[in-house]
Amino acid sequence: MKKNKFSLKAVAIVLAVSLLASYVIYQCVLLSKDEMETQFALTETVYNTIDTKCFVVRDEHFIKNNVNGTTVSFAKNGERVASGDTVSMIFKSSDDAVSYLKISELEKSIAHYEELSGQANFQTLNIDSLTDKIDNELIEFLEARDNRQYDEAIESADVFRDSLTGKQIATGSSLDFSKQLATLKNELTTLQNAKYAYTEVKSDSAGYYINGSDGYESTIDFKKIDGITVDNVTKALESKPQAVASDVVGRVVGSFTWYIVCAVDTDETINLSYDERIYINLPYQGVERMPVTLHKIGDRTSDKTLLILSCDLMDESLADLRIEDIQIVTEEYTGYKIPNSAIRTVDGEKGVYVVRGNLLGFRKIHILYSTDSYSIVDNPDGESGYIKLYDKVVTKGVELYDNKLV
Repeated sequence: MKKNKFSLKAVAIVLAVSLLASYVIYQCVLLSKDEMETQFALTETVYNTIDTKCFVVRDEHFIKNNVNGTTVSFAKNGERVASGDTVSMIFKSSDDAVSYLKISELEKSIAHYEELSGQANFQTLNIDSLTDKIDNELIEFLEARDNRQYDEAIESADVFRDSLTGKQIATGSSLDFSKQLATLKNELTTLQNAKYAYTEVKSDSAGYYINGSDGYESTIDFKKIDGITVDNVTKALESKPQAVASDVVGRVVGSFTWYIVCAVDTDETINLSYDERIYINLPYQGVERMPVTLHKIGDRTSDKTLLILSCDLMDESLADLRIEDIQIVTEEYTGYKIPNSAIRTVDGEKGVYVVRGNLLGFRKIHILYSTDSYSIVDNPDGESGYIKLYDKVVTKGVELYDNKLV
């Protein structure tokens, strides 16, 4: 009898100790989790750049007209025009100009409502696909806005609005556009029957059109681009715009090639060479990795060296460039960006610990580029045992080892 009591007491003690040990282990695991921080391994590109100011030189020719009135541009900045093309109209009164522009707005609105009316007759749209489309269009609008691509933002907003209306129709909303269409068509007919007094302004030559003038067209002679010096660039960057003649209504850039000139620290040009194809960023214009050619490098005999970059691209965002902050990309690295706090050395190998399921695992890394705070790493040969995209990398933690329960 005493033996049975002793056995029961021993079992109870063992169970109590086991429960206490389990509780302690559980608390340690919780504490370990609380102290651990992670982030996903995501692909990112970083650059080494030469940061400086530049001056843009183009083969610019003025379009002139001495007619007084309100000028309305019909060609977009950066748009290619042929000799004899109408680039703008000068109206005798601002009211005529507003009314003439209103015609094209009304025509677009009528086409828009007629398209929506057609959708109202077909309600076979897939709601899930349409919802995904709406989400993507909203993202496109926000990206265009954030990048200051305002024309694209306006177009994206219009497409987004139409898709929302389409979803209303597809989900059973009854929308009648007949009144709007009747009103718009009556207004359009009235404006089309009116008489407008205007003068057409035509381009005398072929090239890229740019509206107006910024007063810097003659600061550096395009035809003498190969003869400019560091001093010429410095003076251009410090210069003020010249007065613009009252009869100048626009410009045509005759040459496909235009130039970006700058003076940079000579030490930064060591790895650059003639005719090299490189990239530049224009951070305040939202332009990244624009390809250019290194047309000329100065003689590198003083603290500053002349760089002339050539480019044959043109669009609305590039047409207005003149004095700009520029980043000349000398090196770029693409890989997984991780904080240096995550990097550890195990058996002579640099790597990181990652969380997979509820276990830790050590994954090797190949470091491409480092700063004081982060590194860009990759797996150059696709070997096993290396970091992978979307790995959950431990950036903070203690007592890390393979197969540790977390």
